[in-house]
Amino acid sequence: MLGRVVGVVLMIPVVLLAVVGGFSLLTDWRPSLNPFAEEEVDRSGPSVLQSLTEISEYHAASAYYETVVDLERDTRFVPDWISGERVLYVGKGDVDAIVDFSELDSRRVRVSEADGAVTVRLPQPTVGEPTLDLEDSYVVSLDRGIANRFRGSDLEQEAQRTAVAQMSRAASEGGPLVDLAESNTVAMLEGLLDALGHSDVTVTFEG
Repeated sequence: MLGRVVGVVLMIPVVLLAVVGGFSLLTDWRPSLNPFAEEEVDRSGPSVLQSLTEISEYHAASAYYETVVDLERDTRFVPDWISGERVLYVGKGDVDAIVDFSELDSRRVRVSEADGAVTVRLPQPTVGEPTLDLEDSYVVSLDRGIANRFRGSDLEQEAQRTAVAQMSRAASEGGPLVDLAESNTVAMLEGLLDALGHSDVTVTFEG
């Protein structure tokens, strides 16, 4: 009797293993039969439209700039190693040339009734605000006196602002960016109007 009981007890793990294995094979074959299958519930709400912005500017060209900024702050009559700081910063970013389309109306766009020729008069392209690439820009060196190490400093932020100003000045003074913006705008309008059946297109810029 004892041997039979022991035999039954020893058979329990084998039976359980067979049941579990069979259940696993069954659920692998038909996952829908598995009552413990994982499921994903997405309770995220829909995107809500907050505002609509009328696009009235055409970004006709973009230029990439790199500039080196070297700023230093000193305290009069005090050695630099005691009080003073200096940063060498390399700023990188893009500057766009923009054409204002917001005032295009019958005064600026003329269509000839005779041959369908189109004349478009646009304002001169302007240089937009530079976009500083914070990931590619970096500090080459930052030297600080003993006294400066115990207080906060905004010299790096000042270097970033200086880099933006230098990019803006270079873009405004240089002609290639504005020239490229004009030619790109002319090509875009010629292609657009040609698709509408106007092959004779003249684009002029004020100033």
